[in-house]
Amino acid sequence: MRWGLFVRLFHWFLASGIIANYWYLEDGETAHEWLGYTLCALAVLRIAWGVVGPRTSRFSAFLRSPRAVYGELLRLRSDYTLPQTHTAAGGYQLVLVLGLLLGIGLTGWIQELDAFWGEEWPQSLHEWLADALMVVALVHISTIAWLQYGLRLPIIQRMGFSFRK
Repeated sequence: MRWGLFVRLFHWFLASGIIANYWYLEDGETAHEWLGYTLCALAVLRIAWGVVGPRTSRFSAFLRSPRAVYGELLRLRSDYTLPQTHTAAGGYQLVLVLGLLLGIGLTGWIQELDAFWGEEWPQSLHEWLADALMVVALVHISTIAWLQYGLRLPIIQRMGFSFRK
């Protein structure tokens, strides 16, 4: 199974944009702001795709109960087969990333409003949410590496670009 083109493009544009905005673009500069708004627009598109997109991309296909997440994690110790969509835990991670991203965008926008001029909390919350997103990204990357190389599950290939069928 390989993710559809929209999901793969979303994933790599989002990852690249987050890295650029967090590590390379100057806070408060025009490029930082516009990239942030673009990333929020991508998040909104992914939410819409999670409602109307192909079955494997829909939230209803992979958002399951916490009990299902726990059961899936226990099965990782045995002969585990990847589902045809996100893992149960991966689905919650996606929702967390989308929520953090929209929170970062909202707090970035709030900082530009006259009503919050001189207030420190929007900037502090913006930075805290961005740091939290980085932690989630590191957990995501570590988990993917563990699944791919520790458990030998072909998860990286799902998000890759190949011109072979």
